[in-house]
Amino acid sequence: MSDLARLLGWVGDWVAGDGRLLLMTDYDGTLTPIVDDPADAILADETREQLLRIARSPRGSVAVISGRGLEDLKTRVAIPEVIYAGCHGLEIEGPGLEFRHPTGMRVEAKGLAVAVHYRHVAPDEIRRVEIELARAIREQGSRLKIFHGTKVIEVLPQVAWTKGECARWIQERVLPAGSGPALWLYLGDDWTDEHAFEVLSGLALTIRVGDTVPASKATYRLRDVGEVRELLGALAEGATAGSRV
Repeated sequence: MSDLARLLGWVGDWVAGDGRLLLMTDYDGTLTPIVDDPADAILADETREQLLRIARSPRGSVAVISGRGLEDLKTRVAIPEVIYAGCHGLEIEGPGLEFRHPTGMRVEAKGLAVAVHYRHVAPDEIRRVEIELARAIREQGSRLKIFHGTKVIEVLPQVAWTKGECARWIQERVLPAGSGPALWLYLGDDWTDEHAFEVLSGLALTIRVGDTVPASKATYRLRDVGEVRELLGALAEGATAGSRV
């Protein structure tokens, strides 16, 4: 049985009950395919409709956690009911929720992180980019840290806060202790999502998207954005059906 079939089985069990749903997902490479220019990562109308149906259901909540800046993420998803976490969770906004990491230093005027994309850099020049960036970071002492993503190097404040801590912060507010049974999922495709997979082990259904990395701390794996869309479709159907009961 494929992981997608197993996950759809979990969704069927959830639909049959009366529990809540918390869907947490990355954006690039999970809700949208990886593209040469990050500006071209446009959310498909079908995917937006699925997220909207889940977020507006009395049983469902949706959080999108991304390395993108908060405003960029909100513009791309464009669903008011969604919880948005930008800069790998350093800043969070959603219905009744707002968070900005208190020790996060501002490293550029537009946000709390810098992304250095090298999709168009010649292969023999990539190492030079990494060396020059590391040299620049060292000049800042211990105030900054580097994450290596998919054809991108993320520069963030040196704070003990990752997508994993962000996911727990949201979960504790959306699904507080004693709130009853819930189906909780976290989907991601990047190295930075491994932090969340580790923190959420045994707590949520952790799902790695894509097969570019042989090993992952996630429990399940979906092949691509197409399988993600199939899973979201089942969740949306379940959330809508549950709201009519």
